[in-house]
Amino acid sequence: MELSMSKAPLEARLRQKEDQWLRDQAKYEQEICVLKTSAKEETEKLKSVENELEEVQEENRRLRYEIRKKTLGSSEIDNGPSDNWSRRVQHDRDIQEYKEKLRSAEEEIKALRLEKVSIESEINATNMELSALMRDFDELQEEYDALQQRNDSNVEAAIQLDELTKEHTATLAQLNATAGELASLRTQSKFEMEKKEREWQEEKERMMFDLSVLKSRAATNDVSNDLSTESEDNAVLRARIEERDRRIEQLEAEILRGEQIRREMHNTIQELRGNIRVYVRTRPFLPGDDGSEMSAIDLHPDGENLSIESKCKKHEFKFDKVFAPSSGQDTVFSEVSEFVQSALDGYHVCLFSYGQTGSGKTHTMQGSGNGAMRGIIPRAVEQILSQAKVMQQQKWKFTMTASFLEIYNEELKDLLVNMSDGTVVKQAGISTRNQNQNQTKLSIRRERDGKSYVAGLKKVVIDTVDAEEGMQSLKNVMAAAARARSVASTKMNEVSSRSHSVFMLHLNGTNEENGTVVEGALNLCDLAGSERLDRSGAGSDLKRLKETQSINKSLSCLGDVFTALANGASHVPFRNSKLTYLLQDCLSGDGKALMFVNLSPTLDSSSESLCSLRFAQRVNQVELGKATKHISYSQR
Repeated sequence: MELSMSKAPLEARLRQKEDQWLRDQAKYEQEICVLKTSAKEETEKLKSVENELEEVQEENRRLRYEIRKKTLGSSEIDNGPSDNWSRRVQHDRDIQEYKEKLRSAEEEIKALRLEKVSIESEINATNMELSALMRDFDELQEEYDALQQRNDSNVEAAIQLDELTKEHTATLAQLNATAGELASLRTQSKFEMEKKEREWQEEKERMMFDLSVLKSRAATNDVSNDLSTESEDNAVLRARIEERDRRIEQLEAEILRGEQIRREMHNTIQELRGNIRVYVRTRPFLPGDDGSEMSAIDLHPDGENLSIESKCKKHEFKFDKVFAPSSGQDTVFSEVSEFVQSALDGYHVCLFSYGQTGSGKTHTMQGSGNGAMRGIIPRAVEQILSQAKVMQQQKWKFTMTASFLEIYNEELKDLLVNMSDGTVVKQAGISTRNQNQNQTKLSIRRERDGKSYVAGLKKVVIDTVDAEEGMQSLKNVMAAAARARSVASTKMNEVSSRSHSVFMLHLNGTNEENGTVVEGALNLCDLAGSERLDRSGAGSDLKRLKETQSINKSLSCLGDVFTALANGASHVPFRNSKLTYLLQDCLSGDGKALMFVNLSPTLDSSSESLCSLRFAQRVNQVELGKATKHISYSQR
């Protein structure tokens, strides 16, 4: 809060300085242009005057030559006969006329020389003024560079502040959800404890009654026998209670083992059938949820079933896994870690998050910060780097490249287009020159073996030898993608993603001993949220309206693809949208797929949550068949 309050006046002063600098820059640039134009005109004028001077000087020389010629002719005439008198008089007049012209030309030459000196003085003054303006311009440029540097540092600080704010909000929401769950557990435990206490009290009363009966039956015995019998009865009762408690613990342990075996068998069956696994995650309440703490979603204790109330009607659903609002990022990733591991084994794996806007999809996939709030993407890369290091001891050598793109208004855009370090490699078969030309125009193409790729998409090398260097490269990739992704503020979400983003991780492993080669891929998709125009307020903005229409259309095409797959249709409309065409390899039986359905717990979002759950239920019935493992053996 203090950082945010101190940043506001600094940003205001910085914007004021930038505006003043821009005004001064425009003013000086205009004056420089005017002076340059004036200097150019004066230079042209000077050249014109010099040309005129040369012409006058040439005319002067010609007149002098004529005068000398006439003078010589006059001398010849003086020595001639007297009948040439009239000709000599005419020559004298011509000489006098030529002298007048010569005097006029000399005066014009003097005037031109004075004008030339004046123009040269003006040019020198203009050049001096221009030099002074250039110095001022350089000083302003240096000041602007300093302001820009300070602005960049402020932007970085703002980014860090946003990251910390997101992490704080997510942590606070998770803590609140955990506190609510603990309160519920405490209430339930208290109720069960009171119930157990009543049962023990009843058991005690029954035992006391039995004991009194035994005492009455043994009334003939002496006091010592009574005491020993009572002590013996108490010991027997305690032994029975302890035996029963041990039996209860054994039964509970057997139930847990049976549940674990059942889940493993269920996962094996799902993998053999090729079903798309569906996990549901409900986010905790956030500060912007209008203060309502009444949840429309009821999660069952078994972690697979849930119910949602919408329009006074309760709906039941069952999925592969259901996460409570208090479940942290580590808990979520632990359930998909084995799925991510398949990429190292040579499978093509796709995880995508689906749900309405503001339901926590980006938080699940990317997370925030470097601690407990990290999402699936950084945790998945960290796990793969760790496993790759372990497999290096078995003579395996892995290479890994990462790409990040978005689908905005049905156009593919490279989110790493501004990364220009040495870790960027070009797409196979695409020259660097073509890459530069296609930075804003990417296309999905097919190789000869039918695999799809994005032509011109940049790939960043992730170091698999040095895990810290590899994670730093990933951090740079995610930072560049976050700055480049299309986001906007709506009534439902302050930072709403306006595009589908896809993080692609390509793995290539080679065993140096037996020549085995595996090629795996991990696609992590953060889909843009479906939204209603009346709730998001996007209908009042033409740009937001177009984005919403494009998002809903592509999600509808995704639903059509799943419907066709579930019905076993002969034609699956993958080409109806860029999103489905890009994910065709993962959804056509070649790889493994898992969908996260993110839900908002608020009552206002119950209708959208119900639609998301119905869609997820339909997806969960899709059978893609057993996944293909991409492995080959090179000849040694």
